[in-house]
Amino acid sequence: MKVIDIEKEKIGLALIFNFARKESVLLLADGEEFILSRADDFEAEAQTLRNSSYFQSFLDRRMKCGISYPIEDIEKEIEDELKAESETVHQHKAE
Repeated sequence: MKVIDIEKEKIGLALIFNFARKESVLLLADGEEFILSRADDFEAEAQTLRNSSYFQSFLDRRMKCGISYPIEDIEKEIEDELKAESETVHQHKAE
């Protein structure tokens, strides 16, 4: 897995996508972590992540934080956001 701290490494999106075509990319930005990978190769992606010591340590750090959210709360938040987004789109169409 390629790791890129976008605050330290000033590289463009085209280069980041080139990396992602070959292997998963972990992007670090403002204290947050994002994973970029090919969408059409889930099986290979899952295997790559299983074999990645960096990703495994990332998961270990996440597990140690002690914060968890019930799936019901996450689902409700997503539903609320989608509803608000849909209402905004309908409002713009009416204007």
